[in-house]
Amino acid sequence: MLKVRSCFLFLLVVSITNNHNSIYASEKTDAYIQKEIPMHLEIPMHFSPHSLHPPVITLDEHKKLVQRKMKELGTRRPAPISGTTLVAGPVAIPLTTVSLSSNFDAFIQIQFPTGGKPVTATLLLDSGNSNLIIPNGEELKDVPGYKVLGTAVEPWGCPANVVQGPVQIVTSTGTIYEITDCVFYACTGENQNGERTANFGAGRIDPWSANRWNTPQHLTVTLQSPLSYNTAYPYAEIVYAPAETMFTHSATPLVTDGSQLILSASKPIGYTMMAIVKNYEWMSVVPTSLTVAGVVTGWPGSPATAFIDTGGGPLFLSDPKGFLYGKTWPHPTSCPIFFKDCNCVSDRLDVVLESYDGDASYAYTIDTSLLPSSVQGLTGVFCAVNPFMQGQYGMNIGGVSALFNRILIDYTGTHVGMAPKSPNLDADSRDRRQCE
Repeated sequence: MLKVRSCFLFLLVVSITNNHNSIYASEKTDAYIQKEIPMHLEIPMHFSPHSLHPPVITLDEHKKLVQRKMKELGTRRPAPISGTTLVAGPVAIPLTTVSLSSNFDAFIQIQFPTGGKPVTATLLLDSGNSNLIIPNGEELKDVPGYKVLGTAVEPWGCPANVVQGPVQIVTSTGTIYEITDCVFYACTGENQNGERTANFGAGRIDPWSANRWNTPQHLTVTLQSPLSYNTAYPYAEIVYAPAETMFTHSATPLVTDGSQLILSASKPIGYTMMAIVKNYEWMSVVPTSLTVAGVVTGWPGSPATAFIDTGGGPLFLSDPKGFLYGKTWPHPTSCPIFFKDCNCVSDRLDVVLESYDGDASYAYTIDTSLLPSSVQGLTGVFCAVNPFMQGQYGMNIGGVSALFNRILIDYTGTHVGMAPKSPNLDADSRDRRQCE
């Protein structure tokens, strides 16, 4: 078991062999399949909202379906290997994605060691948040190794303990990555909507106190992203599976694996690193240009921010100056129900982002003709005031951007990186998949 100095997290392992990736995959017998659902999967899920984009799952029937399919995926995962030690090098942690139409989110599972049956919670991976919130804080009451620092209300309104203690991460090989002294919110009751929050905040902000929820009132502690506590592994890559394995035409959610969170001791090659906006609540860089269907729009026209969102669907933005909103574009399309009085398009988008300090820029293209037909219908949502922009002038790059780019977060520094990736399976992967 590898111990590191700060935060303990356990992201529930998901097998990443191709034909085991989808919950709709055919049953196979291999060394990883277990006869019963592992103990650590027998837990309820809480579908709390994301910080920066609409929820993927809203219907009760879909919530039950997703939880059942996640349990089924658990039967294909390697069991945690207690007492094992991680060797030096990147740490691969599989992620489970849930998609419906062109919208998706990633989920991870954390576990708190108790000396007996572990306390577990399935959480939304949220780059728009910068702290850890678990829904079942009562289960850590009187557990040795966990210290309650005080009480507070977490960002979505649940009463919570602020707790310091260990979490574990199970890697894709079953080895355990262990961190200590993570400070997090542990919900002890429901918010005014009768819900509990389950959120794994992965965002990097500078300083951590820029998010007021990271400095609970009356407490002398500053929360931060759980992945930031271990300075020996300061880099976290979010690499999603090819789009054709993540999305489906079905009217029901698709639960699948094959995506990864990769922790590294040194910066991976190939990334353009951009300094994040300082003194800002959300992990962001600066947008400098947006081209729609080959037309340079002039947006943003003045200083703006670009939220780095690692889930959701289309790129969306606020445009009170009318560079895009209210105009006719070559491929208009209907808007999702969450967006009122907006222009929605399926056109090709060309985006240019810039470092907050102006030292680097990164350009990429969103062209959904390269994606499965199930996610070709929407690329951009242009509103005078977009309800998910938190009152800010700027854009959210959207989950669609994460299909065309790998994203790297530098927790020791104050940068986020992007690197191009193909949104589709390569030929070899496709051939292997067809043969299985």
